[in-house]
Amino acid sequence: MSATLAPSPPAHALLCWVDDRNVYIQVPVKNNPMPLIQSYPKTEGGLSKALNFLRTRYEELPSYERNYTAPSAPVSLKNGKPPIQTDEQRAAALAVLRKLGIA
Repeated sequence: MSATLAPSPPAHALLCWVDDRNVYIQVPVKNNPMPLIQSYPKTEGGLSKALNFLRTRYEELPSYERNYTAPSAPVSLKNGKPPIQTDEQRAAALAVLRKLGIA
């Protein structure tokens, strides 16, 4: 079995640990220096709930942050969102609209 290591943890990574009784997940809280620490019983059901929490947190990420092993391309944000189309696509669409006399 071969293992590959990520170059660094992704931005959405959380600190998790286990003791004799519980599984813990440390969640950073926005505008608060103290993190929230959630605990789940160290049973099949508790582990399932902890993994479901991690899965839900991952699914809430924007799609461009999900593949953390790919090099991140510089993204210009407008209103906190990445552009839907590239500048070239926008210019081509504008040229078509001008040709039709709409813009």
